[in-house]
Amino acid sequence: MIDRTPLRSDRVREEKQKVIRCLATRPRPILDSQHKLMLLWSAKAGCTFAVKWMLDHMGLLQEALAHDQWVHKFRVAKLYAGPAHKASVRDFLNSFEGYRAIKIVRNPHKRAVSSYIHAACCGYEDARVSVFLGRPVDQHSGFTFREFVAYLETIDLCTCNVHHRMQVHPLERYFVRGSRFIIDLDHSMALLPKLERVLALPRTDPDDYRESSHHTRTSSCANEKFSGDTVYDFADKKSAVIPDYRAFYDADLEERVAALYAEDFLRYAFPTSLKEQLERGGAYAQPGS
Repeated sequence: MIDRTPLRSDRVREEKQKVIRCLATRPRPILDSQHKLMLLWSAKAGCTFAVKWMLDHMGLLQEALAHDQWVHKFRVAKLYAGPAHKASVRDFLNSFEGYRAIKIVRNPHKRAVSSYIHAACCGYEDARVSVFLGRPVDQHSGFTFREFVAYLETIDLCTCNVHHRMQVHPLERYFVRGSRFIIDLDHSMALLPKLERVLALPRTDPDDYRESSHHTRTSSCANEKFSGDTVYDFADKKSAVIPDYRAFYDADLEERVAALYAEDFLRYAFPTSLKEQLERGGAYAQPGS
């Protein structure tokens, strides 16, 4: 339920306007009035997986795939503009105490490397990174993970490109204990079926939602040489093999990424130490975390 103490009518209206603004904040949540669910998601944190799972429970996955195999095109072009989702938004605003929020999150150290690879592959941030570094940046002249982290330290991670933005969504601050379920992406195969039982949702097979065309191949070697100062050639993304995320970190980069995404680490209870992450490695689904 949403934590709301009695307020004067003007305060209630003001609070409602804040929620409306939060609903429009990218990445936009997906609402389902039938199951009283809200999906909060983040780019580079299993977003396609999460959206497919939600659309399946809404009975829209096959329609989305028929529209385009890249389900985000359906989400943007059809879902938000459709009458059903607009009705769900109205229902949420009128009775949001009954809604449960689901958020699939990713270890911020892993996600930062994934964000770097995505930016380096796709080139959408090249012009800004070029200005920051003071040298040309393009598909033939890339940048290192350390340079990418230094660039992130100069921008607003609450309003920047969603692939680099903090995972915490402003709407999450309106949900209190018992109405928010946090799923660690690394353990989602086991945790989503458990969550479906808790929420009395139809059972699905999470493995059906895993395939995504924009994934790069990652090496499984644990003791690879340090790669944080290496410029990779992503011209042929499909054949590129990227080291494990831990290979991109030394002590300096580990601390800097922990500082950049401090609220994500804190709110989702991820250890800020790579060593502790390996030692802990526990799965969790946290109602009210």
